[in-house]
Amino acid sequence: MFSFERSGLGRKLTLISAMSTGCALLLAFAVFAGTHVMSQLEQERRQLFALAGTLAAGSEIALLYVDPAQGDQVLALAAFDGRDDIRQVALFDRDGKLLSRSAPGRDSPPPPDLTPRALAELGKAGASELCGPPWAPGLRQFRAVHFQQDQVGAVMVEAGLPRMWRGVLQNLLAGAAAALLSFFTALFLARRFRDNIAEPIASLIAAARQTADGQPGAPVLHARSDELGALIDSFNDMLVQIASRDAKLAQYRDQLERQVGVRTEQLEKAKNAAEAASRAKSNFLATMSHEIRTPMNGVLGMTELLLASPLSPQQRHYTSMVKRSGEHLLFIINDILDFSKIEAGKLTVEYIHFNFRELLDDIDNVFSPQAQAKRIVLEFAIANDIPVAICGDPNRLRQVLFNLLGNAIKFTETGKITVKVDVTAEDAQTVGLRFEVQDTGIGVSREARARIFDSFSQADGSTTRKHGGTGLGLAISKQLVELMGGTIGIDHALAQGSIFWFTVQFDKRRVEPEDAALNPNATLGMRAVIVDQHSDSRLLLERQLARWQMHCDSAASADAALRMLHEAAARGQPYDVALINMDQRMGSGLMLAADIKADPAIAPVRVLLLSDERNAADTRQRREAGVAFQLIKPPRACDLYDCIVTPVRAGDGARQPPPASVPAPLAPAGAFASASPYAAAHAAPAGPATPGAPSSGAKPRSRQRNKVLLAEDNPVNVEVASAMLQGLGLEVSLAANGAEALDAVRDNHFDLVLMDCQMPVMDGMAATAEIRRHEQQRGAAQHLPVVAITANAMPGDRENCLAAGMDDYLSKPFTQQGLGDTLAHWITLPLAASMARDADAGADIDAYPDPVGAPDAPLLPDLPAVINQQALDNIRALRPGQGGALLQRVLQAFLADTPRHLAALRSALHSPAAASAPDTVRRTAHSLKSGSANVGADALAALCRELEQLASAGLPDGALPLLACMEREFDAVRLSLRAILEKEA
Repeated sequence: MFSFERSGLGRKLTLISAMSTGCALLLAFAVFAGTHVMSQLEQERRQLFALAGTLAAGSEIALLYVDPAQGDQVLALAAFDGRDDIRQVALFDRDGKLLSRSAPGRDSPPPPDLTPRALAELGKAGASELCGPPWAPGLRQFRAVHFQQDQVGAVMVEAGLPRMWRGVLQNLLAGAAAALLSFFTALFLARRFRDNIAEPIASLIAAARQTADGQPGAPVLHARSDELGALIDSFNDMLVQIASRDAKLAQYRDQLERQVGVRTEQLEKAKNAAEAASRAKSNFLATMSHEIRTPMNGVLGMTELLLASPLSPQQRHYTSMVKRSGEHLLFIINDILDFSKIEAGKLTVEYIHFNFRELLDDIDNVFSPQAQAKRIVLEFAIANDIPVAICGDPNRLRQVLFNLLGNAIKFTETGKITVKVDVTAEDAQTVGLRFEVQDTGIGVSREARARIFDSFSQADGSTTRKHGGTGLGLAISKQLVELMGGTIGIDHALAQGSIFWFTVQFDKRRVEPEDAALNPNATLGMRAVIVDQHSDSRLLLERQLARWQMHCDSAASADAALRMLHEAAARGQPYDVALINMDQRMGSGLMLAADIKADPAIAPVRVLLLSDERNAADTRQRREAGVAFQLIKPPRACDLYDCIVTPVRAGDGARQPPPASVPAPLAPAGAFASASPYAAAHAAPAGPATPGAPSSGAKPRSRQRNKVLLAEDNPVNVEVASAMLQGLGLEVSLAANGAEALDAVRDNHFDLVLMDCQMPVMDGMAATAEIRRHEQQRGAAQHLPVVAITANAMPGDRENCLAAGMDDYLSKPFTQQGLGDTLAHWITLPLAASMARDADAGADIDAYPDPVGAPDAPLLPDLPAVINQQALDNIRALRPGQGGALLQRVLQAFLADTPRHLAALRSALHSPAAASAPDTVRRTAHSLKSGSANVGADALAALCRELEQLASAGLPDGALPLLACMEREFDAVRLSLRAILEKEA
């Protein structure tokens, strides 16, 4: 298709000339044609008017007397000057009626009568009109007839026009031929003159393209003096300037390339230095985390155990201050480590299945004692349609809620704190949740809200601020929420305080058989009883449970359900779970649940309550009735499945009785050293069993799980961890390395393993991998939980532990409550231990009376400077009333174990296998450092730390002299500790 814009300049000029000339000629031809036709018509009318005048002169008498015969005679005698195109002539009387008519040789229709008005308008000029069809046009000419100034009638002459049109056509053809000749002449001249304009412009275009391609050519030559000549001269001047600028640019480019080369070399050096600094920072953080957490483990662990011993009010106050300061220091350390992960871009989120209700219960258990200590009301407004089984990162979600709730409690002095969780959106695969933490504290100003989520930012950044903190908590929370794909913000409460909120999208857990994450054996063979008065509801639940290969029975009433539960327990085939509808004919689902939990024979069954939104029970009612979970009807399949397969937790489904008598104190743990590869430290009975716990005659799957294997090579850490575990009412067995732990697991039954990651012979990672392999080979139906305990807390440590097959991760230092909370995810803790922890967490530090009959721990005389007196006091406080015996065991274990470590160090430093020497030295020095710090040998611990750092750097020169210093220091420590042992004896 032709395009004017895309055509060339010469073609455009030709086209413009042709169009302008053609339009002018066409207009002239149209004007000529119109005027010629009009003139011919006028000439024809005049001729007919003259002919009509001749007829009018001869027909005066006939019209005067209105004589048609005479009129016909006049018309018959009329001569038409040889014109053969006359179609008809007619006479009209004074009334306009046709009087006579003559149509020579033609069959033309007679004309109509004239109206008086038309007759009067003829006057002297007459009138004319066109007639006939378009293919045979004609012209009628009317003329008035007068006799002595009186109009006596009118005459009409009609003639055909073909002869006229033939003449007009001949003239128009001649004019068209002349116009065409003029058009082609103008077109020829335009083509001749266009090259005079187009050729110089084409030369300019070619030169411009050559210049644009980077190859400037010679100037364009011309001999013109018009505007095109001026344009060519300007273009030649531009070519000269471009050539000059190109030369300068080439010079600048060469200089810039040299400068870029220099800068690149400098940047490469700076990058290498920055990477080295980053690696040094990472190594520093790893080392500092390990170095700080190891002594913190002893400080917080000993402090917590010391608080459980008989102390005076002043001693308890000082010890509580030490514990709070240590916890605050650990919180700051964790914030700094998390911030370093964010800064390095190594902070990641997990994607695992977890029980959302249990996570909220954990948060409630942690923060309720803190709120009670400040006399603040802590409320959880959880929507009833909140899902139970979701997929995401529970640890990161817990961390965000911990930061927001911790800030709320810290900045709230009076009033209450409300935690709200609502569903914002839900479909078949995902659910959107909105979390709100509203407090009645000091609030956040409008200016501070804009920067509250920045790093190291606080609402009050002055040096006189009342509340402490690093300013990293909210920044870390913002990063975590965004990593989980959500948003976080802050609103101002209407009355007082602030509202921190965030939204996160979670996936629902799939329970289809094709889901790879679904364990088909989790529900295989489980027994369930459905208590619902509606048969259709029972049928739906039965079908759902049958898809999970569960055996289920149904009961239409509470009495029938109790009878079925008792009969199943008597047969030795008790039900595992009871699904109870809230609406019952007699009473309610809560009453039935309470009756079940009150009967020891059927109390072990897990109770799930199904209710509508309108009659849902609150948290307190469910806890008092012993309900494990409550689901809104119709329950989600993923929630129902997760509530059934979730491992039993401490107090799950157990009614909370009123406070009973204080349980009997626990017996001390056995000595660390033993002739067997591992030694069991049996605890004394921890009071009465949990209500509803199964009897000894129950099946193994309902047995109380309370046997723990502790795999730890450091004697002092063994004593601390053993005391904590026994304080939780657990039976403890010990293993000194991974190989012993593996043998113990193969030969005995344990409910959980606490595994240190760095141990001799076989480390915790390798031992866990062997345990998992052994489980697969044996085809064990039960999974043995393995919890890692390590002083490392750098990015990747938790992931490495989980990848090795471990189930959970506990970073040193840890408290007894932190240890209990972690273990409660995997085993059932005795009720007495849980009550003791709750009582300790909620007690006021100033409300402890002086112990009756509990003498203060004996104080040692001043020791040489090589021993830290406080460390010995902490060890003694682990066993109230038996602290001296415990101290003797710890010191004897240290004195017997340290020479072996020193000999291993010297052997490794002199070993020809230099490749493995640094790793052996680092592990041995790490173990000796922790033990030395726990017995108060601070100087020896510092030397061990220096040797560990040298081993991490590849054992440069200086390791042997440092080992000699360690041996001399140990000699001094040994003398001091032997003196202490003599005094204790």
